[in-house]
Amino acid sequence: MDNTKNNSMEKTLHFVEELKRQWVATFDALIDPVMIIGPDHQIHRANLAAAKMAAGKLSGVDVRKIVGMKCHEVLAGRPDPCPGCKLTETLREGSPHQFRLSNVIAEREFEVTSQPFPETDERRLAVHIYRDRTEAAVLQARLVQSEKLASIGLLAGGIAHEINNPLGGIMIFSQMLLREMPKDSPYYSDVVEIEAASQRCKEIVQGLLDFARIRPDQDGQRQFLTIDATEAIQSATRFAQMNLKEKVKHNIRIKENFDAKSTAVRGNKNQIIQVVLNLLQNAIQAMPQGGDISLRVKNDKSMKNLVIEISDSGTGIKPEHLKKIFDPFFTTKQPGQGTGLGLSVCYGLVTGMGGKIAASSKVGEGTTFSITFPLETSGPSS
Repeated sequence: MDNTKNNSMEKTLHFVEELKRQWVATFDALIDPVMIIGPDHQIHRANLAAAKMAAGKLSGVDVRKIVGMKCHEVLAGRPDPCPGCKLTETLREGSPHQFRLSNVIAEREFEVTSQPFPETDERRLAVHIYRDRTEAAVLQARLVQSEKLASIGLLAGGIAHEINNPLGGIMIFSQMLLREMPKDSPYYSDVVEIEAASQRCKEIVQGLLDFARIRPDQDGQRQFLTIDATEAIQSATRFAQMNLKEKVKHNIRIKENFDAKSTAVRGNKNQIIQVVLNLLQNAIQAMPQGGDISLRVKNDKSMKNLVIEISDSGTGIKPEHLKKIFDPFFTTKQPGQGTGLGLSVCYGLVTGMGGKIAASSKVGEGTTFSITFPLETSGPSS
């Protein structure tokens, strides 16, 4: 009888141990970080993915190292709960919640599912599943931006062509009046203003046309050549240096650093010149008191991309404005000093060549624009 009980007990224990092993194996096989957390934000259980996420802050990957720690310590290295955390609501209401955690881990975005866990020993626990949505958020932002640029580009092109004809007439007649009218005429200064305003309108219309032309062809394809990006960048730098000399801005220096080993990309040389020159001119305008502009051309760690970084030590861009700088017609310049199309055109040209453009900035410290192009394995086309 005792042998039967012992055998039954052994089978039960073996069954429980097998269930536990399977549960742990399944738990650790999940690619999303999962934590079982108490009301004090203490971690009671965690899977291997959660431990890997904390590996940058802790030495080695070991689940046992994070059990007992606070979840916000493991995630963000912060002493207080992460902003927007719904753990308290989940435990209080006994119902699941979803929320997002942005920039708690090196500029990454997580979608968190907070689910009540069955109570054991009168402990209230919640299961948190962390899904990394950083890439999805970036792709969504690019899609929205591309759709916005495409629709506005179509409208802008149509408007620009309609405006060009009457505008041309205004410019011609105002210039004819200036040639025929004596300079001491009481109306001469008025005609000068008309001609200057017409020139200003011409620049805006040209910007609209440039913006409209960056849309892909009807077949969605562009014909690009394999070029040496260094030549285009150096041409843009020479133009910018000439602009500095003409404006006698000797207190602004452009420091070049070309340390890329591979510079062959597929694109359009003139378009790259246009983009780099536009960013250099923006950097010059951002430093009214002078300063340094750093132009660096390098390869990324994977050696699969060419990276062009243009940094200034100027006034910087406010965080609320940084999100809008590639939007058409958005500008922080004074009225009459910009159309708000320059960076939108740059965005369209870069993405049209298969590249990426991004900006980072700190108010009072300066701004950095980063352009990334995929490298071509074949050499530049002849």
